[in-house]
This record gives sequence, C-alpha cells and structure tokens, in this order.
Amino acid sequence: MRLWFIVGSGTWLLALVLRVLARAHVETVENARQTVSPPLAWLRGLGPPSIQVPVTSTVIVLVIICAIVLAWWRLRPTPLAATGLGLFIGGAAGNTTEQITYGSVTDYIPISWPDEYLVNVADVAIVAGGVLLAIALLSSFARR
Repeated sequence: MRLWFIVGSGTWLLALVLRVLARAHVETVENARQTVSPPLAWLRGLGPPSIQVPVTSTVIVLVIICAIVLAWWRLRPTPLAATGLGLFIGGAAGNTTEQITYGSVTDYIPISWPDEYLVNVADVAIVAGGVLLAIALLSSFARR
C-alpha cells in the first residue's frame, strides 16, 4: 500500500471516531453548512439555488483530487509529500463524510490564536497536510 493511502485512511477514521467521542464527552459546536436533511439529500439538487453550489463544489474538488492522485502515481513523491497528501485527503474525506452523513460538521478543539476558533481533527489534518505539501514542494525546488 502507498503511504498517502494509509495516512489518509487513518486520518479519515480518526476524525470520525473522535467526532463520536467528542459529542459524548466535551462541548461541541455543530457547523451546518446547508439546510438540507441528511443523508445524501444534497445529491437531489432540489430546493433554492444556494443548494446547487455545494454539489458543484464537491464535483470540482473530486475532479481535482482524482487529477492529483493520477499525477501522484506518475511522479513518485517523497515520503513527506505522501504524508501531506494523505493528511489533506483524509481530512477532506472526514469533513465530507460528516457533512453527508450527519448534515453538519462537529467542531470540538478550541484554538485561541489569533482569535477564538473551534475546529476538528479533520480541519487540523487539512492544514497540516497543506503545510507538508508546501514544504515538500519547496524542498523539491531547492534540490534542483
């Protein structure tokens, strides 16, 4: 198996398990991104035009992820870049799964810099994955 797949799957699973544990044991905030009832209600495309935007955005993101994965197999990335991609895709999959399944994303980790925020593990994984991908990209330019 590839490193990015292992990291992505682990991140996705961790995000979903921690959502259940956090809802049972700590104060959480539900961030409903749309007003449609789950599960998979957004696929119907019914309702006001604002509901059409998440469907379009989701399709665009899935196409971009497929293009990245196809390029990935061709380029043979470094372990740092593979870990970054796995964190990024795993975090995105965790948030998407929550949104589709529950109709909202649960935030439970307080961050107070520079302002007060509540985030979840998937959000942290997306940011960490993006940072690792940027570091891997910059280090590949430095090696050339």
